[in-house]
Amino acid sequence: MLLDLLSDALAVMHDDSERALIRLSQAVELLQSATSVPPQPARRVGGLAGWQIQRLDSFIDQHIDGPIRTPQLAAILSLSVSHFSHAFKQSLGVAPLGYVARRRIESAQQAMRVSASPLTEIALSHGFCDQSHFSRTFRRETGFTPQLWRRMFCQFEVRSSATA
Repeated sequence: MLLDLLSDALAVMHDDSERALIRLSQAVELLQSATSVPPQPARRVGGLAGWQIQRLDSFIDQHIDGPIRTPQLAAILSLSVSHFSHAFKQSLGVAPLGYVARRRIESAQQAMRVSASPLTEIALSHGFCDQSHFSRTFRRETGFTPQLWRRMFCQFEVRSSATA
């Protein structure tokens, strides 16, 4: 599969650069998924415990469709916002809201893989205020627009209401 993607990208590189980019991106994602061993952050004093991170992940998953604020996350662990923010970044290497945005995008990607729902619907069901906000965040996290990502990584063809 990987060799096929790379061979196709090489074959069309000069004639169809968009197709080559798509194939290279698919190859990169395939490599990343094949070698995805989540990096274990070095244990530092003052970070969050594993059970605390699991509790936060559970809360985020249950409330992915609505607003999630740092004070809410801190309250789940009975920590002050300041202490929570510091410990969170120390443990996960990113600020709490950046982490929430990443989780929203990962969940939206999964929805895009299994559903032909319009991107606006996916955006709203994953806590984004509109499709523009979703597109900006998606591009920042993945490097692709949601529409291009869907064309590259989803097996089905999404039809617009005008052609259906």
